[in-house]
Amino acid sequence: MNFWQRIRFFLIGFIPGCIILIFIVTKKGCTSPNELKILELKHQHLELGEMASCKIKCLNMPEKVFQINIRDFKVNYDLSEVHKKPYGVYYLQAIDTKNAKYEMAVEDRDTISYISDIKLLDTSIPCQCDSIK
Repeated sequence: MNFWQRIRFFLIGFIPGCIILIFIVTKKGCTSPNELKILELKHQHLELGEMASCKIKCLNMPEKVFQINIRDFKVNYDLSEVHKKPYGVYYLQAIDTKNAKYEMAVEDRDTISYISDIKLLDTSIPCQCDSIK
């Protein structure tokens, strides 16, 4: 078998393999556990505690906008209590920390994302609610 026959056999296997690989890679993307948890929390029913709803009013933000803004957060697993009983608690921090106005801890209650309180980072926002320090 000479060199040109080997090249021909190589290309006969390599080109269809590349085409198959392109179809597989374009249909499926890679998602991290962080992205999956944020998507899950965002698409669940949002339930706010008394303190959280008060602080959202201080931010002049409707609840629907607040729920949409959850996609701009990431889970900080160092501060989260994932295996806490009965519900895991995930601490969400803004991806863009320069423009961050708040952070929050979210309880993942099966089909409900429950937020009991929000930590306001911007001290220039006047708010009469008790806050997380």
